[in-house]
Amino acid sequence: MSETELRAELSIGRTPENAIVLPSSAVSRQHAVLYVDHGRVFLKDLQSANGVYLNGERAQGSAPLTPSDTVRIGPYQLVIEQVMEVADRGGYQTAVVHPNQAHAKLLITSGPQAGKEFLLFEPVTVVGRTQENDVTISDISISRRHASVERKDDGSYLLTDQGSSNGTFVRGKRLQSAVRAWHGDKVRFGQIECLLVDPQGQELRATRRWGFYAGVLALVVLMFWLGQLAQGLGR
Repeated sequence: MSETELRAELSIGRTPENAIVLPSSAVSRQHAVLYVDHGRVFLKDLQSANGVYLNGERAQGSAPLTPSDTVRIGPYQLVIEQVMEVADRGGYQTAVVHPNQAHAKLLITSGPQAGKEFLLFEPVTVVGRTQENDVTISDISISRRHASVERKDDGSYLLTDQGSSNGTFVRGKRLQSAVRAWHGDKVRFGQIECLLVDPQGQELRATRRWGFYAGVLALVVLMFWLGQLAQGLGR
């Protein structure tokens, strides 16, 4: 995470002349600007090609920001870390979340979009066809709001279909309810096949996955043994 002090105005874009440089082809040369007006922080999209998303929705014109707001520009996220004046200088603090702080990546593996990557930052990522989603996949087989990917504390992910027309598949099986997945699993949204990997593109080692199953099996065995012991004591 990199932090930048906002005293009056900060330009955001792909090229070096910007105050905040986001080196990605998804970011325009002059993409957006942050500025302070009457003690409030505002964000303005500079007619960028891929837009600026505020709390998951595409921002239009100038929009005020609060500490709880999240801004997405291409694969980057930006947050206001403090909305308070710096005692000796005045101004505000902003923080840019770099792609290497993502916890996973969806990689399209087939079709004309093969090779396209989507970094996952949020605890819950929504996948769909339209731009208000965290991950937008432009394909007719994808519903407007297709599925969600929830990160769990044990390193797995809980995938839930959101009532899509063409279904969500994990390891080749269509979801009828929420299903766990790990880095290295194949996931399909409609007709778009993806691979869920870590941010560096690496799959999860099998030992970690089997370790999860072993833990579940040990718990089942323990519960069975306790049940047998309780029956013996009750005789």
